[in-house]
Amino acid sequence: MKISFNKFFGVAFFLFAVSVWAGKWTIDAFDNSPDPGDPDKYIAAESGKGLTPVKPEQVTKQEDVLYIRQKFEDDAGRSTYQMFRGKAKPAAKGLGKISLAGIPYQTLLKMKLFYKRNSDPEDDLEGVYYDGQDIFVEGEDPVYINLNGKMEELKPMAFKEFEIKITSEPAGAAVSVGSASRGTTPATFTVTASKTLAVVISREGYYTVVRPVTPADKGVTEEKVTLTARAPLTNPATAFKTQLDAAVQKKDATAIRNVRTSVMQTLSTYNAETQKNIAAALGRFPENPPKAAKETPEDFNSRRNIWTNAQNRERDALNREAESYFKELKDLLARIDSQNEEMDFALKYEYIPSRALQPTNLSIRDFTVNANVDSYSVKFKYNNGKLAYGSIPRGEIEQNLNKVHGVLKLWNTPNENGDFASVYDIAFFYNETPLQTITKGTFTMGNATNSSRNTERDLNSRIARLPSKASWDKRDSEATLAALRAGAAANPASKSTQVASRDDDDDDDEEFDDDEEFDDEMEDQKRSDYSRTSASRSATDIFGNTDEYLFWSGVGFAAIAIGSGVVGFLENTKWTDANEALKVANKNIGIVRKQIKDGCEAAGYSGELADICAAKWEEKAKQETDVKMLFDNQKQNKDARDSYGKSRVIWFSAAALSAAISITLFLW
Repeated sequence: MKISFNKFFGVAFFLFAVSVWAGKWTIDAFDNSPDPGDPDKYIAAESGKGLTPVKPEQVTKQEDVLYIRQKFEDDAGRSTYQMFRGKAKPAAKGLGKISLAGIPYQTLLKMKLFYKRNSDPEDDLEGVYYDGQDIFVEGEDPVYINLNGKMEELKPMAFKEFEIKITSEPAGAAVSVGSASRGTTPATFTVTASKTLAVVISREGYYTVVRPVTPADKGVTEEKVTLTARAPLTNPATAFKTQLDAAVQKKDATAIRNVRTSVMQTLSTYNAETQKNIAAALGRFPENPPKAAKETPEDFNSRRNIWTNAQNRERDALNREAESYFKELKDLLARIDSQNEEMDFALKYEYIPSRALQPTNLSIRDFTVNANVDSYSVKFKYNNGKLAYGSIPRGEIEQNLNKVHGVLKLWNTPNENGDFASVYDIAFFYNETPLQTITKGTFTMGNATNSSRNTERDLNSRIARLPSKASWDKRDSEATLAALRAGAAANPASKSTQVASRDDDDDDDEEFDDDEEFDDEMEDQKRSDYSRTSASRSATDIFGNTDEYLFWSGVGFAAIAIGSGVVGFLENTKWTDANEALKVANKNIGIVRKQIKDGCEAAGYSGELADICAAKWEEKAKQETDVKMLFDNQKQNKDARDSYGKSRVIWFSAAALSAAISITLFLW
């Protein structure tokens, strides 16, 4: 049992030690020449010559060593006290232990113990045991010591072992008490206190059980537990995946759309339905048993917290499970949309040979191109497209116009006439180097008929909504170059470029004018296409002024990075100086504190009292000018160090960020 010093700290602060309890209630002196003692049932001789006599100051904590303070009375009734050291016997575990905090151990060696509150000072215990840290007496009956003229009761704590056995159905469940593991069921373990324990039994796939177990005084305390299988949530995505796979295999677009509708309906009510399912699953979680007969209110509250935490963990696991299924539904919805796109559209790339292009108006940095493409899949006329050729020398373009060619990206979808091609974008190249499109120009679709215009308008509208509509990106670069190389390698027979007559253009224009809404849709599509993307943005080379802007921007950020790094280095130097000054200040204050603590210990204080003494004297010492200056200096250095520390972090972070941006721009 621990007695806090605060319980009897009623004397003046600096009056401490033996004088506080001196007199008839303490032992004046020990016999300096005692006769060798004989071993008793708790302590044995370390040699064949009996117990070893020792002085009180020789009593220290040692492994398996026990000391006995023996009281002797002569025929005249005079008492003498002697101290012996020996080896602790196994029976010593049955002694009642008393732990006292706040009283120097040498003082405890001199204090008399009594079995009665109103005992005479001479009726103290004849045999008291010590281990250098605590006091031990026979039995568990209360004993008393006199503190400041008042008898204080001490309750010895006797060492006992209680055996507990935990079984479960099914077996193999983990058993724990507090933070200590006790094995798996069937588990048998011992405890040294008779207090009620909160035993936690858990197994994968089953709900956690928390049971109060009170050890019996005799025999084995057995607790049998039947575990309840955990009820997982149902994954609604599983059935939908099966339905989708069957619909895709049959290429049944209607069935795919029906699956999408079902998934959307499930998602709309998912949160509400999931919470109901989680509540139903937690309804099977084992209840927390009521307070046990010998369970303290504190222990019951602790067990209730353990049970609540176990239930919360189960709730969290169910929520994570529900979140996982929700994500599967969202992923499935994206997959369904992708399948719908594949059912509606087919993407292809078509090579545009040099012979189909007419570059004109070659200027310093750009030129105009007209294209006429007449193939098995599309008849396409493209006029007045403005191109930039960037770092390619103008003379090289002029001398090698036959190297200017392109790739047409097509979205194909069925219509009443078979395959109908809707142009999504076009890229022009000099060899394999992309040329940047400045102005898209105008184009017409030769195989668009009156009956197919709604199909084309609907197709373009759907393309505009697709997440993959930005087509000339890194995902398409390989396919684009493959089409370019395949077309160039084929080297088809040269034929005259089919140049549409002006009359043909007029006919097409008249055809488009018949439906003003369709014409507006196509103009919107043209603006959207080239305000959004061009072939050069995903290519390896960068053209026009873009590279110059990026280069000088990178140089600017590099300069900022260097400047920020220099300032950060200077701030770091200041931080280092302030930190060294703080270390010196801390060292000087440490010396002062050690001197105060040594003074308190020299006055007889130890443990908690020594800390109280040191704290009080430190506050008094701060009133002195020299000591106050030390603490003021410590605070100033710490504030300076913290300020420079924050400053260097800011400048180094700015340098790192600027360097990262600079590197990115240079790589770009």
